[in-house]
Order: sequence, then C-alpha cells, then structure tokens
Amino acid sequence: MHLVIVSPFPPSITGVGQYGYHLTRAIENTGAFSHITVLAGARAKRDNHLNHLDKTEIDYCWHPGQSNARHAILARIKNLDPDLVWFNFGASAFGKSPFLNLSGMFTPMLARRAGYPTIVTLHELVALTDLHALNAPGGMLAPLGARLLTKIATQADVVCLTMHHYVDWLTARGVDCMYIPIGAYHEPEILPEPDTQNLLFFTTFAPYKGMELLLEAFGNLRTEFPQLHLTIAGAAHMRFPDYARDLKNRFNGSHNIQWLGQVAEENVRELFRRAQIVVLPYTASTGSSSVLYQAATWGRTVIASNLDENQRLARENDINIQFFESGNAKSLQDSIRALLNSPGLRKSQAESNFIAIQRLRPAATSRHYLAAFNRALRKRQSPKRISVTHEEMELS
Repeated sequence: MHLVIVSPFPPSITGVGQYGYHLTRAIENTGAFSHITVLAGARAKRDNHLNHLDKTEIDYCWHPGQSNARHAILARIKNLDPDLVWFNFGASAFGKSPFLNLSGMFTPMLARRAGYPTIVTLHELVALTDLHALNAPGGMLAPLGARLLTKIATQADVVCLTMHHYVDWLTARGVDCMYIPIGAYHEPEILPEPDTQNLLFFTTFAPYKGMELLLEAFGNLRTEFPQLHLTIAGAAHMRFPDYARDLKNRFNGSHNIQWLGQVAEENVRELFRRAQIVVLPYTASTGSSSVLYQAATWGRTVIASNLDENQRLARENDINIQFFESGNAKSLQDSIRALLNSPGLRKSQAESNFIAIQRLRPAATSRHYLAAFNRALRKRQSPKRISVTHEEMELS
C-alpha cells in the first residue's frame, strides 16, 4: 500500500514540520506501507535531517510562499496515484498571506474529490483562536477568513486534531474527526539534570510567544540568581521575520543569554539536556504545544502561562505544569523562583510527566493514525485495509 504525506518538513524546524518528520518516521516503523512518499514543504533540501527515513521518498515539490503550491501538490498526487493521502497542516502552512493559505487549504478537498482517501491533521482551529492577540492579518475580515479557512480545511474523509475540545467543536458541526495528541517524538528518557541554572525558551518567534515578558522576568531574577542563564532557540515566524532579531539587538548587552536561532533536529535532545526549566510564556495560543511534550519526554519541568489552551492540554494528558498568570512578569518571576529553589519540586514534576508521556509514545501515536487511515479507506469504500489489532480498530 502506498501512502503519500503532505507536510511542512525539515530543514525548516517549525512545530508542524517537526511533527511531520517524526510522525513519518513512526509510521514508516510500523511496516504497514510498502511505499511512503513525502511531498515536503521546505525551501531547501538538507539530507542529514532525514537519516532516519531511509525507506521513505522525500519529494520537495512545494514550499511555503509558493503561489502554485496547491497545483504542484495535486499534480504529484495524481502522478503517484497513492492509496491514501495524509495532510499535516498548520493555519499558515502555505505562507504568510491569508490568500496563500486559503488557496493551499483547498488541496485536501480537491484530492478527496479526485477519489483519494484523505486524512487531514490540523494543529490549530483558527475559528477558535484570539485573532487580535495573534496579530492576525485581515483586519475586520479576519474572523470571516478564519471561519472560511476552517470550513475548507476540514473537507477531508477524516480530520485528526491534537486537542480534544477541537474534536468536540467540530463533531458538533458534523465533521468526522479523531483526537490524536501530539505525544512524544522519541522514546521517553529522563535526562540527568544539569548543574547550571538554565531556562529554555524554544519556539517559533512571534510577539504572542511572550519572549519580551520572559526577558523582563529574567533580567529581574538575575540580581537574585547571578548564575542564571537563558537559552533562546527556534526559527523565525514567517509573519514576523525580524521580530527575534530586533529583540536580540535590544538585549544584546544582557549577560547570560544565549541566542541559538534555529536548532537542527539532531541537536534538540542536547538542547533539553542543558536546560533545568522550560518556559512557555505565551500570551496567546494557536493550539497544542509540541515543546511541552518534548519537555515531558526528556524529563524537564515546565512553566507556562495559564491560557485556557494550556490548562486544557494539561488536563487532557495528565501533564503537570507550573502555571503563572498570563502577561504578568511578576507572576512568571515567582514561578521561576519557586522551581529554581526546589529541586524536589522539579524532580516530582518531571517524574509525573514521564509517567504520563508513556502512553503517548511514538508507536502509540502511529497506531492511532493507522486507525484513522482505515476509517478513511472505509468511507471511500476502498477494498484495502491496514492490519491493526482489535484495540486499534476500536479507536476507529
């Protein structure tokens, strides 16, 4: 059976692209498919990111910002004529303009109309987001555009979502969907905690990610913890390409801040190994956080703003988070101080989250996808099926 995967992909290490890479690896490891082709969305090819995908063909046939990405993807799908197509998308997968993303989000619907069983994973539902807090383009028309984008993006045989309340919302509107949490990208491992007091901020850089709030809190805490370090890592957001650079210039004289920029996939484990505390100071949310799952995977304690999305995510997955009041620098400082002063609290949280992440290992996530794929095959009345266990069939 031939599976085609359409996803942002390395070398651009965005949250959705990183998810696409690791899930491709997990699905390949199931042995359920004789052939997997990734129609990869990236601007450049770098083979060393793909050293765990030896049996999967990577076809860089489109990239974000490309005006004809939809046509390029559909042409390749028709040429390959697969048994299944899985699309892995965020709301801005196709570029920074609303037009490009609306155009691109028609791709699953058109693939389905062409007769291919089609599965879409959506990492965010823009119809449910705070568009003002996210600085979303479109002005007064932004809410209309968000509803339209959501409507178009969910025109697939099966829609997979990474937060349970997204499933509840779409199911009430007649969409056939499944809840599949992001889960761990690697086999969980509690890494030894470093001696250095080091905070980690790892994300795609945008104003709503709370970097300025963290920098303020860090500066205030330095008088109390002179050996405290802050590592800032991640890629530029396509809508805010100069944001991190401008902040770096502003805080260039600050001591003990390391600006890493984009981190290669093979270096992510080392990034978490050097951290004591992972901080998610977001002032607005676009859905589930892969960084939270990675912190749980590697045994790192987490501080996060008390946004509804973060609290839902913690409840849905039994993940222990030290919450602070969103947008409040003093509250963030208090939370960081509490964890810095309590190795026992850090250890307790890390061990609790390590237990929770066990049921969200890569093999479990890939089995959920096999169930979703079978559901799509049945809906399209395909005679083909993927062999799964009875337990997995119940998920479908």
